[in-house]
Amino acid sequence: MSKVRLGGIKAFEKRSYLTSLCRSGDNALGDVCSRLAAERINISLLTHIADTGTQQSITAASTECGEGFSSYLLWKASHGECSVGELLTDISTISIFPHDQKLNITGSLLGALAKNGIRPYGFASSPSAMTILVPYADFESIIYGLFDVFEFPTYSSPLDWHAAYRGQEELLSEIICSYEEKVIKIYNLNHHLGLDLWNMTLPVDRLGDFGGVLLELDRLQLRMPLLVSKSFPDGENLFFAYCLPAIYRNQVQAALDRDLQGVDVFCQGPVSVFLLHGPHFGDRYGIANAFVSSLRSAGIAPLAMSCAVSSVSAAIDDKDSNRAIEALSSSFQIPTRKS
Repeated sequence: MSKVRLGGIKAFEKRSYLTSLCRSGDNALGDVCSRLAAERINISLLTHIADTGTQQSITAASTECGEGFSSYLLWKASHGECSVGELLTDISTISIFPHDQKLNITGSLLGALAKNGIRPYGFASSPSAMTILVPYADFESIIYGLFDVFEFPTYSSPLDWHAAYRGQEELLSEIICSYEEKVIKIYNLNHHLGLDLWNMTLPVDRLGDFGGVLLELDRLQLRMPLLVSKSFPDGENLFFAYCLPAIYRNQVQAALDRDLQGVDVFCQGPVSVFLLHGPHFGDRYGIANAFVSSLRSAGIAPLAMSCAVSSVSAAIDDKDSNRAIEALSSSFQIPTRKS
């Protein structure tokens, strides 16, 4: 099979990572965002799934330094119905781009992970990139695995990529911006209507099977505007939430039934996905908090959320779409579309 052509890879090694498993309805997402914003901590990555099908939500966040989670850990020790996981300090995040929401790219990525026996901690999507979280010990293996299935025009081999990456690593770590705007300037806000939100608990050893499902559905030229995933504490299962066009519900269900027999899957819909792009999410603290607070003030709770690379993405109930745009306009300066 020919390799899929991509533009590049962006990676950060040895990040801190914390997960909260809470009763659905508990405001863990708001707690994490507000407390990190109050301490002026930049979030490298954040994912949220409102309901895993067991009346529990999963919220996970990554920062450069684990000290940023200290106040949240102390607060959650005596409040709410949440189980806070172990603070991990050896997580690497790797983003491949541009994926253009194409299923063949995510499917090939899952296949590479399965082939190399890598157990990811989770996934996060943005309009431009797909991001995975892996143990630092697997960093080299996944880079080589990516070159097995993807072609990068700038780098002919993992060694070429490493040489360029090491030269840029210090520069990337120094890009820190201040957050002072009362109304945050963004490049654009896009939204997609009429989607299904698929939720499933997937055994890690079936990652390759799920990748095969996505490669099969890619023949229908579907786009997947949102995908988030988080591993369960047992390390044996991953919970996925992802959006696909509702008009293809029957085809998606048939593919899942055929190739993922025995996997617990449920579907919510219709939902809308909002994609907010720029300024760089991970370099400016408080952006995720502004996004979540704006929706919450309008009585809107994200069903799933991904903050990665330069974007914030969220799935909400379709009926809340118009109110969501109004709510986000209170915190974000949304460019006016020219007619």
